[in-house]
Amino acid sequence: MTELEASLEQSLHNILKNSSITPVFQPIISLANNAIHGYEGLIRGPSNSPLHSPFNLFETAAKHGRLAELDLLCRKVTIERYAQLKLNKKLFLNTIPEILLYKDYQHGHTLDYLKRAGIDSKQIVIELTEQHPIDDYSLMVNATQHYQNMGFSIAIDDLGAGHSGLRTWSEIKPDFVKIDRHFLQNIHEDKHKQQFVQSIIDIAKGVDCRVIAEGIEQREEYLTSERLGMDLVQGYYFARPAYQPTRSLKPGLLSKRREEISRPYNSIRSAQTVEKLLTPLEPIHFQTLFNEIYDRFVTSDKLSSLPVVDDHHRIAGVIFRHDFLNVCASRFGKELHSKKTAEFFLDKDPICIDIHLPLHLLSHTIDKHQFKIRNESFIMTENDVYRGMGNYLDLLKDLTEMKISFAKHMNPLSNLPGNVPISQQISSFIDSAENFTVCYFDLDHFKPYNDTYGFSKGDEVIRKVSELLCQHSCENNDFVGHVGGDDFVVIYSSSDWEKRCDNILADFEKSLGLFYSEEHLSASGIQALDRHAKPAFFPLLSISIGALRAHDFDGIRNEADISSIATAAKSMAKKIRGNSLYLIRPEEHLDQAL
Repeated sequence: MTELEASLEQSLHNILKNSSITPVFQPIISLANNAIHGYEGLIRGPSNSPLHSPFNLFETAAKHGRLAELDLLCRKVTIERYAQLKLNKKLFLNTIPEILLYKDYQHGHTLDYLKRAGIDSKQIVIELTEQHPIDDYSLMVNATQHYQNMGFSIAIDDLGAGHSGLRTWSEIKPDFVKIDRHFLQNIHEDKHKQQFVQSIIDIAKGVDCRVIAEGIEQREEYLTSERLGMDLVQGYYFARPAYQPTRSLKPGLLSKRREEISRPYNSIRSAQTVEKLLTPLEPIHFQTLFNEIYDRFVTSDKLSSLPVVDDHHRIAGVIFRHDFLNVCASRFGKELHSKKTAEFFLDKDPICIDIHLPLHLLSHTIDKHQFKIRNESFIMTENDVYRGMGNYLDLLKDLTEMKISFAKHMNPLSNLPGNVPISQQISSFIDSAENFTVCYFDLDHFKPYNDTYGFSKGDEVIRKVSELLCQHSCENNDFVGHVGGDDFVVIYSSSDWEKRCDNILADFEKSLGLFYSEEHLSASGIQALDRHAKPAFFPLLSISIGALRAHDFDGIRNEADISSIATAAKSMAKKIRGNSLYLIRPEEHLDQAL
């Protein structure tokens, strides 16, 4: 052993003997609500020691066989300090997976530390940091399940770096995964990193896992992570690890737009009705005897439920295969129930859907009934009379196909549907024969603004308009689309559409301070080149809205008719100085056409 190694070993011995390590905490921020979700507990050695660095500290402990001892000490001091701080957020505790497999590892200490500190185990996330490859996954799964059974959550650290990989993720099934800093560094400049991170986020959503971006140091890294749909972030951009950690975030650090437009805003509408899903199935009468019900189920493996009707062919209830056959399988089940009728076995609160319900509203109706996946079939009626059955999986298939179509044509800047979905939705509204209002939104003086402030600031304006349109629209009734550039369309089913438009214009005017310098705000405009490359004065940005009410016009047959009238309405709105809303009347459009 060299003199240096002996010195490091003695330093380690003194640290463990005197508990001379210091816990520090770094906040982990939820992008869903722009608030601190939890803190990662980190360890520092004595400031005057060569083992001040956690890397040196843990390397030395591993080399001298004292890793488990150090790990327990870290947990103890971290939990004690966290209790003193009374932060009442999630605490992420680092541990090295391999020590959980040591035969002499002392389990149970963590619960004891928490009990003394008055902290619930549900507040703790055990963060696994791999220094060496896992050789026995079955043992590791058992070890992590031990923690999960006690109420702890599990996180995998540094996914994509070193030994942390997809197999570890699939075997352990953590609640959180942390993406290694390498993939977040300058991610806003690297399409390959963005694609990698997006893939991880997509996988996580499919397995009910939350993703944390580590090492965020630049605002652009944070904004890109937010745009990709990241759940949580941490890094020096927000706060450095500290013994007295920050309890709140400076508002200026955070973007305001995620909640509204980080996902496709609109509910998918379809002119098709639930009748598309109708499958004929002969019902049984509520006086049908046990043996006939039994025969129906045993002769058809795919029959998951039987609708039951009364004398007027109205729904009396439903009998579920699983429930009925469980009765039959019980001791003397058939003998005891052979004289009973269908009325005895009824679930009297089935989900009944009218065949005229628009297809896109069916999933909302099912959610309201707290629909269970085991009941994959639902009853379909017409004017309360039984018509047949529908299958939940068929509904999911149809909605998925519509969502994929939307996603293919999503505008990447605003995250709103583009021209193809807009066209589809206009057609759906026309076919539905319901009253609706179409509003075309156009930014005034956007080109000179873009020329003066640059495309990046121009993009901010576009995103702000997208945010306001979504914020002041009803997600379930209205449709918001991005035609392209600075043009948008909103199809309103909401009867208070005028008030919503007025609120959009008012909020946009209030937001102008975000986009202009004090000089330009004071001058109420900017000097820029016009279309003929001559200097000109342009007022501040404003929005022109051209609106048409479908029921005001008798001749609307297709999207082209809507487009023609709405374009004329927008032209009228743009003749008004500043923010404007213009509702076109049938006679005005007729005059223009002539």
